[in-house]
Amino acid sequence: MRFVSYMTPGFPVPLFASMAGALGADLHLVTDRSGPDPAADPFAAAHYDLGWICSTSYVGLALGTPEPSVELAGVAWVPDDPDNGGRPVYFGDLVVRPDSRVDRLADLSGARIGCNDHVSLSGHYALRWAAADAGLDPDSFAELVFTGGHHRSLDLLLAGELDAVVVDSVVRSQRTRTDRPVADLRLVDRLGPWPTQPLVARSGLDDSAVARARQGLLAAADQPPLAALLRASALTGLVEVDPDHYDPVRNRLLHLG
Repeated sequence: MRFVSYMTPGFPVPLFASMAGALGADLHLVTDRSGPDPAADPFAAAHYDLGWICSTSYVGLALGTPEPSVELAGVAWVPDDPDNGGRPVYFGDLVVRPDSRVDRLADLSGARIGCNDHVSLSGHYALRWAAADAGLDPDSFAELVFTGGHHRSLDLLLAGELDAVVVDSVVRSQRTRTDRPVADLRLVDRLGPWPTQPLVARSGLDDSAVARARQGLLAAADQPPLAALLRASALTGLVEVDPDHYDPVRNRLLHLG
């Protein structure tokens, strides 16, 4: 079994190493994208069997094509967040430095906003959709700077090289626990909520193998060391999800892209 995560460097590598151990799988890490490039899809080429990818990638690879390369494995994580109601949903947190005069998204017209990567839901699409909802042109209202990672976005904001950033709410929550300057950043808005990143399986993988992986991860999430690593990552655990959970992402991609 070959297991890939596109969630680092935002989330700790040991988290996925523990998951791979629970699955008896070989772990692979992709650190420059939140999901596969459809033009060079490793799932379609059967390079990987299971993967943790961004919701937008899942929709594109599984629900946005007549020949899907992945299917939902049925596992997602639940953030430790008072605003999610204990559900597997999260936010794109729009934050600025404490001395910023920005109070709302529209105040950032013409500003430099740090984003994760082009595939990222919380670190890109959430901002585009919020801008469109506010009557702003997502392609021109501000300069979007793709940093390649949520932590990198926060670092550049602290360094004064960006005016604002939009980052994964779970990553920001975890970082605030140990990094006082990040904790002092001011939250302008929470964009969402949106479904959290899913575990996917390549199409054609035996159903029983997918079921074993799902059940194995759900069981491991209640036992050390995975339970401790989830808590350290600002997550409360893993839960089962079905394809309908990702309808909000699919609907927005279909209407706004």
